Amino acid sequence: MANLAQIDKIIAEVNGLEERDKIIFFRKIGEIIDNSDNQQNDNISIASAFGIWKDRDITKETLRKKAWIKT
Repeated sequence: MANLAQIDKIIAEVNGLEERDKIIFFRKIGEIIDNSDNQQNDNISIASAFGIWKDRDITKETLRKKAWIKT
């Protein structure tokens, strides 16, 4: 809950900024998000990204069979 209070405080401060300063702020936030996305993507191996299917020969029929079983 402390994080939520900090977020509310930041939002209140951002609302008080002038338009130009808001744009700068949001661009900085975008840079932070882009950097964190790049760091997270670097930690994912190719094997783990493509190793999620046991059977690589996937057909409509096998998908339908699995869909009916799970619902």
